[in-house]
Amino acid sequence: MATRDWFSLVAIVVAGCTQLEEPASAPDKAPHYGLSPPSVTARAETAPVESPEDAADDPAIWVHPLDPQQSVIIGTDKQRGLMVYDLEGRLLQSLYDGRLNNVDLRDGFNIAGRLMTLVAASNRTDRTIALYFLDPDARRLVRAGPPVPTGLGDPYGLCMFAQPGGDHFIFVSDSNDGRYRQWRIRAEGETIVAERVRDFQVGSKAEGCVADDETGKLYVAEEDVGLWEYRATADGGRTRTMIDRVGGGNGLAADIEGVSILRDRDGRGFIVLSNQGANSYAVYRREAGHAFVGLFQIAANDVQEIDGVTETDGLDVTSRPLGALYPEGLLVVQDGSNQPAGQFQNFKFVSWRDVARVLGIKDGG
Repeated sequence: MATRDWFSLVAIVVAGCTQLEEPASAPDKAPHYGLSPPSVTARAETAPVESPEDAADDPAIWVHPLDPQQSVIIGTDKQRGLMVYDLEGRLLQSLYDGRLNNVDLRDGFNIAGRLMTLVAASNRTDRTIALYFLDPDARRLVRAGPPVPTGLGDPYGLCMFAQPGGDHFIFVSDSNDGRYRQWRIRAEGETIVAERVRDFQVGSKAEGCVADDETGKLYVAEEDVGLWEYRATADGGRTRTMIDRVGGGNGLAADIEGVSILRDRDGRGFIVLSNQGANSYAVYRREAGHAFVGLFQIAANDVQEIDGVTETDGLDVTSRPLGALYPEGLLVVQDGSNQPAGQFQNFKFVSWRDVARVLGIKDGG
């Protein structure tokens, strides 16, 4: 038996036989708002996805290194594939590669001496990880090689992790049993190689995840239970800490879904979580302890005729300035019921400055 196959077998046996360490639930904390969370409005929205009903799901923001106005949003149409949009929400590219559910990306992937932006998506059609490179000049995705078989019954959530100056990793969850699987991704010449390095059980269905490259932490949203912190490194094991729980004093209501990190200066910033069951978003400090900041909602922008947002699945956020509308960063969220009625789902763009204002936070303070 090959060494890699032996490691995979051992990982499966250990994951099935060993109990997770489950610390006590996080204590309830008093919310920073009254009966209704404060609201912001979207500044722009994408064209609707091409598929009906529950189709749009997860976005990823790519920031152009030289011209922020040329940045793009990659979004999943989980019935068809990937869509690429500009900052005004116009469709730049459609890739019909299967039922791609979640998407993430990392810059700085070294292949044959070239530093590329690597994009990964979970493909429920063939149970693989689809890999792409982002062409920064054309602002289009190109396939980066054959898809990576996952061995999972239903590849679901996905996020990436890049160790500073080191390896790239991909996490994928299985919707059937709450398992997460981690791969190390590297290049051998012009070929991408994926090595399975870790399995761990969350306990129940968990889709949203995000890794903090600077701190080496992984955050997983267990939909009916709560938000967890793990270690993102390959030797991270299964030890975890609960940040907040569904049904607690901070207003989380099942399902909790997409999660992302706004990285600010000096290791500060915020974790943003889709509180789908309450049509709102929860914000926590990025720093150790992850103090709860508050909830907010996205209401209708009557001036620009952009509807409010409900039932958000995936989201992404960046603190990088992206022009006059997003001077302190951008939050992109999936809208589960795009209005007026009859329109297919889409993604909404929110200025982080507006979120910081209604929550009384600025520059991590």
